[in-house]
Formats: sequence, structure tokens, C-alpha cells
Amino acid sequence: MKRYRNLAVIAVVTMISLGTFFTKVAMSESKLPKFYLKSENGDSKYVKNLIITGGYGQEGGRSLSITTDGSEYKDNNSIFSELDRNYYDLKKLNELKKNERNFMRGKFSSSQFYIDKDYAWHAEVKGGKMGGTYEHQNNHFKMYIDGLDLQNKDRYKFKIDIPGEENYSYINVEDVQLVGKELVVITYQNKTINNITNSDANNEQTELVMYRINVNQKKIVERKVINKSSNDQKTHTRIDIQNFISESDQTIPSKFNVYRKAKLKDTVQTNGETITEEISNEIIVFNLETDKEETLNLSNEQKKELEESNIILDKDKLYFIKSDDKDTSVLIYNLNNRKIEGEPVHLSKINTNNVSNYKIIDEKLYAITNNNENSGKLNKGLIIADLTSGQSVFEGQIEVKNSKGNASKALKKLQIYDFQVE
Repeated sequence: MKRYRNLAVIAVVTMISLGTFFTKVAMSESKLPKFYLKSENGDSKYVKNLIITGGYGQEGGRSLSITTDGSEYKDNNSIFSELDRNYYDLKKLNELKKNERNFMRGKFSSSQFYIDKDYAWHAEVKGGKMGGTYEHQNNHFKMYIDGLDLQNKDRYKFKIDIPGEENYSYINVEDVQLVGKELVVITYQNKTINNITNSDANNEQTELVMYRINVNQKKIVERKVINKSSNDQKTHTRIDIQNFISESDQTIPSKFNVYRKAKLKDTVQTNGETITEEISNEIIVFNLETDKEETLNLSNEQKKELEESNIILDKDKLYFIKSDDKDTSVLIYNLNNRKIEGEPVHLSKINTNNVSNYKIIDEKLYAITNNNENSGKLNKGLIIADLTSGQSVFEGQIEVKNSKGNASKALKKLQIYDFQVE
């Protein structure tokens, strides 16, 4: 009897605790500002399904999402919010998580997915010393492949050995593609070089590696190092491979892998501090169908001019985005035709001083803006520009519903991290 009485007491305490918790959350949220995206010019259809994610307060302490209808806060300390956490910035992955929970369990990174109308594929490398320092040998890395036939729900799940994995301290999947009937996985890997005796930083060689996998045979049929870093000890110059070309959607089918290769020079100062200077950089395109590297068909003058550009890959087009104090220009390069499309598009309402984040979706540039007017008022908003005409098709501002005269103060505490179109 005592046992059941104790259980009853625990149940009552739990209910009271939960009630207190939700009451505190509700009371705290009522005091927080309510934001919304207000349309000012253009067609509001472009933002009908747009969600802006950010944080409010010191160091963005409270996570929130903002739409044209309003804002919603998420309690960062709630166990329930962690269980219902949305990991993806793509609608298709969130829908897949909802409809195929078993397949999506334990999968977090968008770059490790490939999705078309028939299949969803996921590749991940597991191994190493998680949570601590990587050892340089015997990390026991293996590649885990998981595929789902979206039509008949057949599952293809297996793991494969990685050739020479014992020589690497780090292996991470950067891209997954289905080329023909083979799965192509691109990885970024760190390899220990034993014959280099200077700094520890130069003891690591980075490699971009392509694995071509026969799904039916469940084995790697080709392994190819696409590119790797190098070190010149006499001039202290090294080549760094940096696979940071932004993509609007990494899960879509593409036969191109695009990355930036930078040439850096290390100079040791008299105080022993090392200063790194970027001498040059270039964009490398690797064709997954032909198994060959392709150079961009640009003049030397164009290459030099585009070195300072931000680059976004959307489907089979590269967008070179360059800003100054006057405007932003966008140059479009077609990877299939290997040529520039038309003249640079100039966007007068978007420049370096007022843009914090942008994406390209369906040949339109979405840009989050931050403006400080002469009156001292702070504005945060969104501009959408059509890259075929250069004209803005939407302009809006983030407003505060319950500011009570403190809208500018509330906007200063608002940090915008990202946005997505559902």
C-alpha cells in the first residue's frame, strides 16, 4: 500500500511541477515583444511561406521564428522543445521527418542527404574519438549508407569499410549524389603527414575524396582524391581546400561538386606570432559524370575580379555576388554551358552595409537587411530581387506588435540567424 501511495505522491508532484513550468513559460512569453514581417512593397506571395529564425535577448538567449502572421518563441531549456526540435532548414527534410520517422531517426545534417522524386539517400561516416581528441590511427571509420524508395518504401541500409581509414584523423561527408545507378559520396578528410617536422597545423593534410558506390553490391567501386592541400616549407606557402560554396539546397540532384582552393602564405613575426595571408584563390568544378575537373571559362580579369565575391550554387548555376557601398552586382555562370549568362545584374537597394544574410531561391535573391536611418531608428527587413531583371519584387520590414514605444530597443535585441521558404 505504501508503494502505491508513494507513486501517487510522485504523480501529483509531477503534475504540479509541470503546471508551474507551463505557467512560468506563459507569463514570461507574455512580456516578450511580438515580431512580424510587414509587407511594404511588391508581391506578398513570395513571403507567404517564409520563416525567419533568430534569437532575442542577450546573446540570442530565446529562440524564435518570425512570419508575416507573427512570432513564436521556443523555450531553450524545455525538455519538450528538445524532443520536438526542428533540425532542418529545408521543408522537404522536415516533411520526410514527419512522414518517415524511422528512416530519419538519428540524421541531422542536410549535406548528407540526396533526394529526388523516387529516392532519399543518406550517407554518414562514424568513428573516431567523439567528444575528445582524434587519434591519428585506428579510428575505425566506417561509412553508413541508408536509402529509402519513396514509392514502395523499400529500405537499403548497409555499412562499408573505408580504404586506408587508419591514416585519417577526421572524415566528414560533404555531399551525396546519385549518378546513374551509383551513389557518389564526397568527403572532407584530414590525413597525418609524418615527414613534416614544423608546426602541428602543417602536419595535417586535407583531402577531398570521392567514393563511387555500387548500391546493389554494397561496395566501393572507385575511390578518388579530387584534390588535396600541399605545403611548401621553403616559402611557407600552403594550399588549403575549403569546401564552403554555399548551396540553396544541398539535397537536389547535381552532377557538379564545386569548392574553393586558396593559396595562403604564413609569415612568422619577430614576436613568434604567425600571420596568414591569402595570396589567391580559385573555384574548382569537378564533374561527377565525367570524373574530371573542369575550369571556369573566365578571362584572367574576370577571375581576379571574382576572387572577392561570395558564391552561391543553385542547381547548375553559380552566382558570384559582389558588393560595395553603392550596390550589389550578381554575375551568373552556367555550369552546363560553361559560360556567363548575360551581363552582371545590379541591385541598388542591396549593399555590403545593410545585408547580413542572403540566399538564392528560384533565380531570386533573398536578402536580410539591417539599416540605421539618420533618425537613429533601427530597421531589420527583407528584400527579394529578381535576378533576371534586377528589380525588387518584395520589400518588407520586421515590426514589433506590442512595443509600447520601445520598438527600436526590441529590434536591437533581435538577432536574425537564418530563413527558409516552406
